[in-house]
Amino acid sequence: MSVNVGQRNVVDNPANRMFYAVDKARELSIHTIKICTNQNIFIPQYQMITQEIINISMDIYKDAWTANNVKVDGDPEKWRYRKALEERSAIGCNNLLAMIGLSKQLFHLKSAKEKYWSELTLETRNLIRKWKESDQNRYGT
Repeated sequence: MSVNVGQRNVVDNPANRMFYAVDKARELSIHTIKICTNQNIFIPQYQMITQEIINISMDIYKDAWTANNVKVDGDPEKWRYRKALEERSAIGCNNLLAMIGLSKQLFHLKSAKEKYWSELTLETRNLIRKWKESDQNRYGT
């Protein structure tokens, strides 16, 4: 009998935490690009603001992606670099939340859209933080 992906018993290990965080950051970036380029939601006259929002979301994903590709192998310098990327990605989520709040007021973003987007951002940030904590336990200081 087949099991839906969301219902499978998946082991919670460092590799999976890393995968989930990067995958969720990608999903967040794609959603942000789609919503910010929708002219029914964000009028073209505010393209400067929407481009900034898109850039933040892409930076979150790129930092998570890059951190994922840093193989620490016991090297303290590589660990510091990976940790900094993870932190920057989580901070980017905070910045995106601020811009979502600004968008809600400035563009009269519907509550349902704002809620989903914010929840997606918070979920991404939480997964990145769990990944960072896991790495902290693996690599130390």
